[in-house]
Amino acid sequence: MPTYRRLQQYALAISVVSIIYCAAEGAVSIGLGAESASRSLVFFGIQSGIEVMSATMVLWRFWHVAEPGEERQAVLSSKELRFEKISSTVIASLLLALSLATEGTAIFGLVKHVEPSTSNASLIVSASALVFMVLLWLPKGYLARKLNSSAMQGETQCSLSCIQMTVVLFAGALIYRLWKGGWWVDSATSIILGLLFGWEGWKMWRWARSPDFDGGCCCSHKHDVEAAGDQAKAKVELSERKKDLCECCSLSEICRISDECKCPSGAASTVTCCNPVDEDGNKCCSHEYIPSPPSAQICCISETCGANKENENAKGSTGPTDLCQSSETL
Repeated sequence: MPTYRRLQQYALAISVVSIIYCAAEGAVSIGLGAESASRSLVFFGIQSGIEVMSATMVLWRFWHVAEPGEERQAVLSSKELRFEKISSTVIASLLLALSLATEGTAIFGLVKHVEPSTSNASLIVSASALVFMVLLWLPKGYLARKLNSSAMQGETQCSLSCIQMTVVLFAGALIYRLWKGGWWVDSATSIILGLLFGWEGWKMWRWARSPDFDGGCCCSHKHDVEAAGDQAKAKVELSERKKDLCECCSLSEICRISDECKCPSGAASTVTCCNPVDEDGNKCCSHEYIPSPPSAQICCISETCGANKENENAKGSTGPTDLCQSSETL
């Protein structure tokens, strides 16, 4: 398992590579798009610029790496929390900007009946970009989880959004090349993607501006931890309520493996402490679930189990009257 310091160094390295690659990719796309009047390539270059800015924020967030042996604190310092908050807010804004740009471009394409670019340059750039973008995106999700960083998670989402748009543009160009009536496919799909980008950006914005913001990789992280704790607590309580109510039956191995609950009364003999079922078929020693904590009762023997049950009923006990337990209160 990599140390926290090593994970930060990985985040810095992947951010630097992303900045260099996306900057070069954006410049080439915009240049070729302007030369061939390709709307897709120009838009592709713009989204590469957004990815550069997102990776730059992650680079700024983790610029000061932890000291050797230092681990992430459960509660970030005020300085680190401020870095996470600013980075997350900026990346959320970039996702919202990408959403607006996607929606605007898609609606314009549908209204003006803009046909996708089928130039070889557009297809080559899109296909090659997909390979490198996926290779850069895969480790980002891992780092976001291990670092538990909201900024890194936002950068991961930003990279995924750019990948999705690239797939749409590439597929749209291929469809139009084979079917001239499919000019609208990439624009229509882009409208849906734009809404998804906006939703992710809005969720991240709300999380970054929330009073409960702790720098974690997602707004539900804290609630997930609390929910897991509650479930574990509930399981413990349930197991306690399911334990052998006739505790004396577990005092020796011979009692635990016997068909009857037996407890030692001497060195060489045993007497029945509590039968699983008495002569009338009433349960006297059980592992069944108890809906409410039972009142303390005296562990019965088989001859007096029914009598104890009747006594408890006569007293109006609110606890389970068909179950026996030791003198200790559960």
